[in-house]
Amino acid sequence: ETDDKPVLAVAAFLIPTVIWLEVNAVGRIFAPELLLIGLFPFLLLTRGALLANPLPRTFLILAFMWLMSQILTDLIRDTPFRDFSRGWSKIIFTSINFSAIYMLVYGSRKRITMFALGIIVGGYLSFLINPSDFASRQPWKFGLGIPTIMLVLLLTQWRPIFKVFSLPTLLILAVGVYSMVAGSRSMAGIAILTALYVFVQQVLGRKRTSPAGFSPVRTFMFFAGGIMIATTMLNTYQFAASNGMLGELAQETYARQSAGSFGILLGGRSEIFVSSQAVMDSPIIGHGSWAKNREYVSRIYELERYGYDITYFASEEGLIPTHSHLMSGWVESGLMGAIFWFWLLVLIFRVMSNLYMVREPLSPLVTFVGFLMLWDILFSPFGAARRVTLPFNVVMMMFVWEVLRSSVPKEMLGGVRHRVRRPQNGHPQGAPNRAPDGMPPNGFQQNGFPQNGHPSQQNSQQQPPAVQGNRQLPPGVRPGPRGTAPRPGRR
Repeated sequence: ETDDKPVLAVAAFLIPTVIWLEVNAVGRIFAPELLLIGLFPFLLLTRGALLANPLPRTFLILAFMWLMSQILTDLIRDTPFRDFSRGWSKIIFTSINFSAIYMLVYGSRKRITMFALGIIVGGYLSFLINPSDFASRQPWKFGLGIPTIMLVLLLTQWRPIFKVFSLPTLLILAVGVYSMVAGSRSMAGIAILTALYVFVQQVLGRKRTSPAGFSPVRTFMFFAGGIMIATTMLNTYQFAASNGMLGELAQETYARQSAGSFGILLGGRSEIFVSSQAVMDSPIIGHGSWAKNREYVSRIYELERYGYDITYFASEEGLIPTHSHLMSGWVESGLMGAIFWFWLLVLIFRVMSNLYMVREPLSPLVTFVGFLMLWDILFSPFGAARRVTLPFNVVMMMFVWEVLRSSVPKEMLGGVRHRVRRPQNGHPQGAPNRAPDGMPPNGFQQNGFPQNGHPSQQNSQQQPPAVQGNRQLPPGVRPGPRGTAPRPGRR
């Protein structure tokens, strides 16, 4: 692309590599956040028009409404400064990080890949230099797992690997199986689902199957197959964990979490039992930043009546347990905090439900990130380094959505409206509709797949045949003015 300056790619790589470095000032502030704030004015002056595109604009509007709801809630609840300063700064930093990352990497696969590579390097450095207590006890789950899986996903984008049928699937599947052995159930499930998704995508590309040909019966079979695969994975984990095949820790964890009447989901995420009650008690106005209430904390131990062995320990005394992006936003900020996360869920679903129609080079990484975000929004706490990684993941989703819009016929593509702003020269800003990284929309067949397999094999100079009236003109002939005969074109 025309604005793919090397300095932007270098910055995209270097910024996340220092994610291991943090300072304590109104909570934890990470070095990438300070760098992004420093670059923000420069990016705003040179690439600020990108933020006027509908998707980033909607993100920022919803984040602003989330912040206003949080401020109102904290004023009503009389939240202490130490808590509301962290609650407000979490939303503000997330918005600034998103804006800076969007302007920095959007429209370029190269910069997106460089930023992802920087996250990988930063993840390894965090484990080596500044590991958390959890990483010391479970190194794969809380330290090495995500960087390693992302590294494998980037390797699958390498052409010698990508063009070998099923090899990307096998590599992703291998790290998924190892994640299960290492005691990370969610990471294993997400990696295995990613492998299956990439496999289906490659099969469709190999057979040139038209997505428009998916009948209701095939759609039902697809989802039924997904349910069967998920059930098989769960049964396999239950058998392996209960028999000690995944280690003593996994066996003890499984026994404790599955002992209750409602199965392993409530046992593994018992915070849902409490956060849902907190939401029902105050669904519009939240309970305040870093909401604390001993009554809700005590309710989590009511699960012991249903057979669960509760060993919950709040990070702060009296903190209402949520363990979910969505539920923490709803509990702390009220309804607007929930709407923000619901909108992101819709965006992710739209991308994931259409991504199989193109052999996008970023597909393995985007698929993994999509499944990971779905899990995190529902079942993981938000904050700390996720204020950097989540905005980057959202930017990837927005970029790929625009690639889908430029590659797949409109009648096949359902989803979010995203009109790209166009300057006077007629080319969209951000470059997705003008073929990011040299991928012209006319390089795709009607079914959305590249004409020559991997997108890198396309001829970016290919031009559609000239047409005048209702007839196609022969090669070398271009249409004349209206009402005149066609005239030969220049060779």
